[in-house]
Formats: sequence, structure tokens, C-alpha cells
Amino acid sequence: MRTTLIMSVMSTLLFFSHSVLAISPPAEEPILWVSGNISQSNSPRGVELDEAMIFGLEQGTIHTSNHVVAEVVEYKGPTLASLLEYVGAKGKQVQVIAWDDYVVTISLEDIKKYGILLATHEAGVRMTIDDKGPLFVVLPFTEHAELRNDFYYSLSVWQVREIVVE
Repeated sequence: MRTTLIMSVMSTLLFFSHSVLAISPPAEEPILWVSGNISQSNSPRGVELDEAMIFGLEQGTIHTSNHVVAEVVEYKGPTLASLLEYVGAKGKQVQVIAWDDYVVTISLEDIKKYGILLATHEAGVRMTIDDKGPLFVVLPFTEHAELRNDFYYSLSVWQVREIVVE
């Protein structure tokens, strides 16, 4: 009886530890933290992602200009929707937080509708924290005239550090 009880407790703990930490921890230094209303985790804070994990997500490309770059430039990186799917996002919006604590809220509806990127590359060059990187929220302004206004321009967060699903 005692052995059965111990085995049952161990199985339960193993099940919960596996389900709580379903995503492997990053092998390198994390560059993005995702928390909030998510079903996956790999740390007590939520999900920590390193560069390799970011590059393992579904990648997209947007050719656009924006409020800080006049000419059309190619941006590449994971789709924000693929990141949210990866972490099991269950909310209706996300807060995107930059390293300088700039915060915006983006609806999941807009993320899906416009194919918003979490760009890692601008014009084929990996963005660094000294530029707009390592991650930059990019919207397809050139393709969608309705995005060319102060509200949507304000969502173009660069030097993204954290995403909180609400």
C-alpha cells in the first residue's frame, strides 16, 4: 500500500513537472520573456527564449516603410502569431515591453489580421540592441493604408524585451 502511494505521488509530480515545463529551457542567454495568460512555460516567470528558439519559430517577411524609415525596407523574423501559438497564448491582447520600459498593447485580432512580425533582421542585417533589435515589432504599413496613423506607428516597438499575454 505504501509503495503504491509513493509511486502515485511520484507519478503525479512527474506529470505536473512535465506539463509545467513543456518547453525546453533556453540553451543560451534569453533575449525574450513571455508571461501572462499562457499555457506553456520553461521557467517560473513563463517562457524564456534565446535566439535559437526565436529562429525556430515560423518566420515571415514584411517589405515596408514606417515612421522612422522613409524607404521600403525588408524586415524578417518570426510572426508574432507563431510566438503566441508556441507559448499557448489564451488572451485577447498582448503588452509589448521594450528595454527602456516603453509599453504598448496590441490586440490578437490585429496580430493575426496584419501578420505582425517580431523582426530580427532589417535589410538582411541582424538588428542589435544598439539599433532596433534584438527584436522589433513590424507592421505592414506599405500594404495597409489604414495602419498609417499615430496609433499603429506607436505599436512599432523596438528593443523588445518582454511580452505579457492578457
